[in-house]
Amino acid sequence: MKSLFVSRKGVSLAMAALLGWGGVGEVLAADVETATLDKIVVSATKTPHTLGDVPVAAEVITREELQERNVKTLQEALERIPSLKVHSTAGYNNRGLVSLQGLDPRHTLVLIDGQRVQGGHENAMDIQQVSIDMIERIEVVKGPASALYGSEAVGGVINIITRGASKTPEFSGSLGMGSRGTMVGTVSAGAGSEHIGGHVSYTYRESEGLDLTEGDDPPTYDDYYEHILQGALSFDLSDNTELSIRPYYSYQVATDTAPELSQERYGVNTLFKWEPDDLSNVTLRGSYFSYHNLTQEDPTDTDTILSNTEFEASYSRLLLNTHLVTAGYQYWLDDRDSESQDLFVDQETHSVYMQDEIDLSPVVLVLGGRLDMHENWGEEFNPRAALMYKATDKLTFRTSVGTAFKAPSLLKIYGFRHVPMIAVGNPDLKPETSVGYQAGVDYQFCEGVRIGVSGFRNDIEDLIKTEVNFPYMTFSNVEEAMTQGVELNLEGCLNDDISATLGYSYLDTENKLTGKELTQRPDHRLTAGIDVKLPSADTSLRFETFYTGERWNDDDNTERLDDYWIFNASATKEIGEHAEVFVKVDNVFDKKDVEDEDYVIGREFFAGVRMNL
Repeated sequence: MKSLFVSRKGVSLAMAALLGWGGVGEVLAADVETATLDKIVVSATKTPHTLGDVPVAAEVITREELQERNVKTLQEALERIPSLKVHSTAGYNNRGLVSLQGLDPRHTLVLIDGQRVQGGHENAMDIQQVSIDMIERIEVVKGPASALYGSEAVGGVINIITRGASKTPEFSGSLGMGSRGTMVGTVSAGAGSEHIGGHVSYTYRESEGLDLTEGDDPPTYDDYYEHILQGALSFDLSDNTELSIRPYYSYQVATDTAPELSQERYGVNTLFKWEPDDLSNVTLRGSYFSYHNLTQEDPTDTDTILSNTEFEASYSRLLLNTHLVTAGYQYWLDDRDSESQDLFVDQETHSVYMQDEIDLSPVVLVLGGRLDMHENWGEEFNPRAALMYKATDKLTFRTSVGTAFKAPSLLKIYGFRHVPMIAVGNPDLKPETSVGYQAGVDYQFCEGVRIGVSGFRNDIEDLIKTEVNFPYMTFSNVEEAMTQGVELNLEGCLNDDISATLGYSYLDTENKLTGKELTQRPDHRLTAGIDVKLPSADTSLRFETFYTGERWNDDDNTERLDDYWIFNASATKEIGEHAEVFVKVDNVFDKKDVEDEDYVIGREFFAGVRMNL
């Protein structure tokens, strides 16, 4: 298929690698240069850009980087972004919540190939359900993005792009084992022909977890095992028409509970692309995702089913060689069913959006907006404007402003029962709304050395507050908050074999009703890493550190938690042409007893082998 965007002024030829991606959901796997400015990012505008030319603040983590760091979960993969917080809380259905720019996890929209997925607390998705083996890259868009994505995209969007279908035979596998009975095994294979391709990946993970009831006899652990099965099928129906299908299934069991607790997720994401000519692109996406939460608690068993059904149509066209116009419609059906609670509710949202990327090189202006129409809370219109100015080949300025919202969940509108608590629904809840500002500059000092500095601010109104008066919980729109900060990123290559990264963020927050800072938001956060290649030994080494600053642990700001450092080290050695072994030591200096981070529990080891045919 031809690329709609190759002829556009100021657009890198790297866009051609996306083969005419239409901007709605997924990106086909492609051979993309790993240099930072040449990474491909689509989620920022729903059109492909190189990271150096995208007009909106974004970051990309590639598959190669994940393998170099020997990460086990998506939580570990995201830790290196300084303005992103991974909430490493122990417990069932709560291991992988993430938030951006000091906002709550429910204000970060997590997508898999553009598809909304379910499962997690407070409408925030537990990202552990995604297998590292199936990830092609991770795109992180910072700041309000409801102008393209609607509800939840307040602090930003994390879009996990999975591996595409293969047209040639391939096989890979890995096995790793480590502390606390951790084991991760993966196997994947692909095959195809000129017009049909397929890929399938299976992951098994288990862990003994950690002691949730220290001092009890016997202790209670959050141990678990899980199966994850993902795939991709693609069909070239003609030279300018393509159909792709991505199924997903996962099953997780918490084994140290009585009785056992389980989560089951399954879904499918289908994308149809048609390029009528070299200047236009039509994309249709249909998806379904279902999450089953079987709690089986006394005195009542609770089987909860959450599901999303989506349809999206998008049309993009290049006009006058200057305007790249994208328009779309999206339908979203959100369901919640629970027989034991006699709760069967749903809500529908119809949305239309439009965006114009205006290339006036060296200036690029992006104007867009989205209208979401809901049967209960009415209409929400969210605009966004972004400006990029490339002063020179090495100096780039970016700024943007936009509004965003988070719709009230079905749980809070209709209520629910979770023994011993009873949540009283509030059908009069309004969406939480925000205004966000971003501004930054990127400068490439010399070949291989790049620095980026940016600032942000988010003002949020109508925050939904949860009031607890045992055994009842009630919800109301009463709170307001502000988050603002500065982020710095530095990347450099000392030579062909040594490279380094440094990230830092400063965060300031406020509950506008009380004047107090928000809890568990560190004022300072720093990440750093050094990669060393030893070609003569076919070995690579990685050393990384994470600093988390002081933060308040209570709403009244009377209890201040100490800052702390974490140091990690890993090594990978190639064994022949198709295999490598690796070893990783996390928390080298055995840091423990961090009150708001359950999984900072001392030194951990992980080692294994990977093969690729």
